[in-house]
Amino acid sequence: MSIRTSLMAASLMVMVSAAPVLAADHLMKVGEVMLANAGGSTAVQFIELEDPGETFPNPPYKVEIYGAGGGSTPLITYTVSVPAGTTRHTLATTQAATDLGFTSQTTLTQTLPASGWACFGRGASVVARIHCFGWGTITGNVVAPGSMDMGAAPPNGMSVQRVAGVYSVAAPTPGAANSNGTVDMPPVDAPPMADAALTPDAPLISPDAPGGNGNNPPDDDGCSVGAGASWFGLSLFAVLLLVRRSSTRRRR
Repeated sequence: MSIRTSLMAASLMVMVSAAPVLAADHLMKVGEVMLANAGGSTAVQFIELEDPGETFPNPPYKVEIYGAGGGSTPLITYTVSVPAGTTRHTLATTQAATDLGFTSQTTLTQTLPASGWACFGRGASVVARIHCFGWGTITGNVVAPGSMDMGAAPPNGMSVQRVAGVYSVAAPTPGAANSNGTVDMPPVDAPPMADAALTPDAPLISPDAPGGNGNNPPDDDGCSVGAGASWFGLSLFAVLLLVRRSSTRRRR
């Protein structure tokens, strides 16, 4: 092997070994934030980090909380342990874990701001931020935020959560996949409708033919059985008599 070839191979090995392993933790996102329960208590809060399951070989990892103005100085910093293969890491108050029935990996010890930022990053004294998410009325950005997203401040009892790259308000889902990004509302009953005026039923029994007896049960034609039938028979007999008399006169 020539000296030139040996030098090129050595240089390549140095470059490869010196390259940061960025692809092993760079997909972690701040995926969900809840600020208060339905009654407005800020004792129920959490932040959830979400990742496809990278190896995370560059600890220590940090979560920084900033006010709405961002800047370079966080209100508080949490050091978090992120094992290889982590898909969710939740920072939550004790009350949130109890009320919502999940296990948090890091305990929140300070109240999250009504509008603010949460950033995930790596590093000891100087944090290289990987992703920052701001919620509510943001007045300034975090310095060197890495990738950055913003969304609404969630109302009481709800969370703001990332679904397909978009942050929407929905029912909180700590420790589980985020919802479809919409608020499930109970069906709204239609206003009561006034009943339409009732149409009187037509009489079920037709009036009897002349001569019918109201005390007799009606037949299917609406005529009374008995006196009505007798009247019909007499009429037919009279017709027969007339026909017979007419025939007798013709013979004479």
